[in-house]
Amino acid sequence: MQIYHFRCKNCGYESKLPLGSSDLDQTLTDVNADYAQYRLFICKVESKFVHADIHDKDFEERCPSDGSKLIEIDETILPVKCPSCNKELVTEVSAPLEEQT
Repeated sequence: MQIYHFRCKNCGYESKLPLGSSDLDQTLTDVNADYAQYRLFICKVESKFVHADIHDKDFEERCPSDGSKLIEIDETILPVKCPSCNKELVTEVSAPLEEQT
């Protein structure tokens, strides 16, 4: 799992989201109920990024705050435009704190 820090110098939008799986050795099986894989989505209603565990049984591709349909962002291509103002977005990627020691 990596921490993605998105910042827009134009409008001030900022978001830090964990994306990926929590353990690189973790694999999805029928009996592995705690497997989590966080992916990046955009909520067009609120103009913000949202992360969600796609294997959560309650996840229905809806924004948790307004219930609108989320749009998944291709995980192989980092977003380059701010979801709020559509200007250039600065993205920094780092490891979670427990992995940095």
